[in-house]
Amino acid sequence: MWRDRVLAPLAVISAAVLGFFALDLGTPREKMLLCWVVAPLTDLALFALSRRVAREPSLTGPSRRFWRAMGAAGLIFAAGDGAQLVYVLRHPHQDVFAFFPVQTTLGVLGVVLLCVTALFHPSRMWSRGTRIRVLLDAAIVNTAVGALIWCLLTRSGMTHAGPAGYLSAFFGCGVVLCGGFLAVKIGMSGSSPIVMPAAIPVVVATGIQAVGNALLPTDNIAGVIFPSLLVLGPCLLMVASPRIQLLEMRAGRGERVRRDPGTGRRYSSLPYLGTVLCAIILVVALLTQGLGLSAWGALAGLLLNVALVVVRQLLALAENNGLLDRLDESLAEIRRRERRQEALLRHASEITAIVRTDGVVKYLNPAVERIIGGSLHDYVGRHLLDLMHPGDAPRIEAELAEVFATPGAKRHIEMRVQHDDDSWRWLSAVAVNLVEEPGIGGIVINARDVTEERELRERLRFQAGHDALTGLANRRLFTDRIGVAGTAEVAVLLVDLNGFKQINDTYGHATGDAVLRHVAEQLLACTDAGDLAARLGGDEFAVLVRAGAEEAERIAERLRAALAVPAEIGGRRLTVGASVGVAAGPADQPDHLLHAADLRMYADKQRSRELAR
Repeated sequence: MWRDRVLAPLAVISAAVLGFFALDLGTPREKMLLCWVVAPLTDLALFALSRRVAREPSLTGPSRRFWRAMGAAGLIFAAGDGAQLVYVLRHPHQDVFAFFPVQTTLGVLGVVLLCVTALFHPSRMWSRGTRIRVLLDAAIVNTAVGALIWCLLTRSGMTHAGPAGYLSAFFGCGVVLCGGFLAVKIGMSGSSPIVMPAAIPVVVATGIQAVGNALLPTDNIAGVIFPSLLVLGPCLLMVASPRIQLLEMRAGRGERVRRDPGTGRRYSSLPYLGTVLCAIILVVALLTQGLGLSAWGALAGLLLNVALVVVRQLLALAENNGLLDRLDESLAEIRRRERRQEALLRHASEITAIVRTDGVVKYLNPAVERIIGGSLHDYVGRHLLDLMHPGDAPRIEAELAEVFATPGAKRHIEMRVQHDDDSWRWLSAVAVNLVEEPGIGGIVINARDVTEERELRERLRFQAGHDALTGLANRRLFTDRIGVAGTAEVAVLLVDLNGFKQINDTYGHATGDAVLRHVAEQLLACTDAGDLAARLGGDEFAVLVRAGAEEAERIAERLRAALAVPAEIGGRRLTVGASVGVAAGPADQPDHLLHAADLRMYADKQRSRELAR
């Protein structure tokens, strides 16, 4: 900041001007001329720099008004100080420091403009309790300001000040009073048009000006040096404020507005500083003027200030008690929620797990002990894939890769985990990436046991495609398998039992069912693992052979030979005959294949009948 192209020259000029007065260079006349030449120039610089800040696009409307008012005040100060310069030039023989009424009046107008603009700067919305607290703080601060005003107006030097001196002193005291109000408003409102580094020069300049206006009209200050410093000090400080504000805004530290207007600091040191100021004023009054009118006023101000501080503390204690009660209620409610949540998690029907992004399980609810057995210590701290079936681990790792990599991603998975009794249980789980969620920071997996559902689903799927009596594939599954083969060359065997109706009528349906099961067993024994044996209905069977017509013929011969051997069926030795038809061709013509095999099967049945005659 001190390398800035505006602040650095300003610091050099200020050091040179103040050094001129500190070293007591020149005549009193020259000192006065220098004072009233520099003052209007600094006022014009204040106007230009404030207008530059007001043109910043990042400013809100109220803050823009404040900086425009600061620029207007600079013009008013320049007019007043310029009038004072003309007054000094027109009186060449005057070497006593005196204020021209126009300068005093315009100075008052400039300060009033700034104070009014700052007082009407919007504040955050306050609750009833906050308003009372702010009013008490304002009363405490301004009690100290009132004590200071009393001491300034009742000190011994004011007896020779005259009407103009009293007017100037009252003006200085008014500035101090406005400063107290502004300090409370800006310090506790949660909103300020000026950043703290830029506000410090304004506060210091206001204080110096107020003290100067209160002290200059009296006999306490003589000569030219000290009055000039009381005039130039505020001018030079005020010029720095808009430039500091602009630098802070460009650095991203602009207007100070609390993010949450409903909450703010419940504690402020400002009222206690007011109490300290009251005590200091009383001590100074006693040391300089003894136990007189000023000291008694300071003592009254201190007592009133302390009383307000006590009231403020009592209200704060009452508010704290209410807050503690609500805090106790909130903690009790939190404990109830924790117990409720713990009970829900313990008795939940689902497993809830939190897995770190490296795949290590960091939390499991107690439901895991009931669903897959063991204890929580057996699972927490282990890698998720170590808990799964080795055959599922690569698939699960691939499915969860996107979930682990993308916050908010969600995926449904099914996996097998080993039960405490060494069996494998199927879990249906939903994994959600909540890495960015506070308090979780991982992948949340909710899983439920679907082993019975999956077994039931598998049974239903098996029953939908298989014959209930023989366990072979049914017609639906058989035709579907032919369609899946596409254009590949396949062979189809159609098998029809000879004399099955007589067996059924003679020995009953139980024996007939036993015959069908016997045929199914022989059919399975004669086919390979890649072939599909099926019962198409009644006593009609079929085999889908992927190896071609030659293999199908061999299966047919093996089946005829196996069925020709008498077998113990239903407590009787029976021989079951069969007619077999074989057809081969592309699998994309299933009806043609079945029709050709059916024709050859009936041809084989006809030959069997002729041989039987």
